[in-house]
Amino acid sequence: LCKENNILCIADEVMTGFARTGRMFASDYLINKPDIISMSKGITGGTMALGATSCTEAIYQMFWSDDKLKTFFHGHSYTANPVACAAALASLDLFQQDATCNGIVLIRKMHETFLQKLNTYKNVGNARSRGTILAFEFLTTEDKSYFHSERDTIYEFFLEKGILLRPLGNTIYIMPPYCINETELNSIYEAIEAFLLTNQ
Repeated sequence: LCKENNILCIADEVMTGFARTGRMFASDYLINKPDIISMSKGITGGTMALGATSCTEAIYQMFWSDDKLKTFFHGHSYTANPVACAAALASLDLFQQDATCNGIVLIRKMHETFLQKLNTYKNVGNARSRGTILAFEFLTTEDKSYFHSERDTIYEFFLEKGILLRPLGNTIYIMPPYCINETELNSIYEAIEAFLLTNQ
């Protein structure tokens, strides 16, 4: 619809970029590509704050001019911070290594297997997985919401086990680092099952 009506389409790839969904960007699954992509988080492997925006050649050319009236006067205080940019370059170098690609494949396969287990629990709803992201709803009688009262209970349960998960209300999601090993990821799955059994 955007393409048909000459409307710019912006893809927010802050969370989904850099192979989180199994491809470099979630928009890589689309037939019609976005005109603008915003990215962050994974660009430095989460080690430093850095964001970037990419656009099509057509948009770029709209601002390419010696005429200052055409300049897109925009910038952040820390734009092109050299330390953050160095971290991003190092992170992108890691993407070229087999260990990173193998880690992404391992997480995806383990998530797919664990998803089958999750679907056997009656207090689990809408369990889904894409690439290295796994998410599900912890079902209660309360309506789903970011302000769901179970959020703090879930957070504290995992924190006591040394696992930092940040549920969105009653939605539990896992986005492990690509360097996680099989034992570590299994310990997260075991903790999730312990939580589900404890709160049936």
